[in-house]
Amino acid sequence: MNHTQTGAWAEDLAWQHMHQRGWNLVARNFFCKGGELDIVAYKQGILAFVEVKYRRSQAMGGAIASLSTRKQRHLIHSANVFLQRYPRLSQLDCRFDLIAISGPAPSDHGSPKQVQIQWLDNAFITLG
Repeated sequence: MNHTQTGAWAEDLAWQHMHQRGWNLVARNFFCKGGELDIVAYKQGILAFVEVKYRRSQAMGGAIASLSTRKQRHLIHSANVFLQRYPRLSQLDCRFDLIAISGPAPSDHGSPKQVQIQWLDNAFITLG
C-alpha cells in the first residue's frame, strides 16, 4: 500500500468506528485552498471535524503526537471554509476530534484486531 492508500484505509477504519457509535456522515475528504478535513460528522447537535492520523507504532508518541500546531491551524481554516459553504451547520456545537490509529496496516499483513484506535474528542480548542 502506498501512502495515499494507507491514509484511505485509516480513514475508513475511523469512519467505521464512528458510525458504530451512532455518528452520521456529513462529508469526507473536504478539500479547500489551505487545508482538508478528513471526516465531518454529526451526532446529537454536535458537528465534529475529525482528523485521522495513522502511525505503525507508538514510538515517538505515535499518531496522537503528530497533531502539530501548524496542522491545527489548517484544520481551523478548513472548518471555517466548510461552515461558510454550509452556513446552516454553523448553528451546531462544533468541535475538533482526533482519531489516532496505530498498528500494522494490511500491507504489513496485519489484521484489524491488531490495530488500536484512540478517539480524542475536543482534541484541541480554538479561542475567539
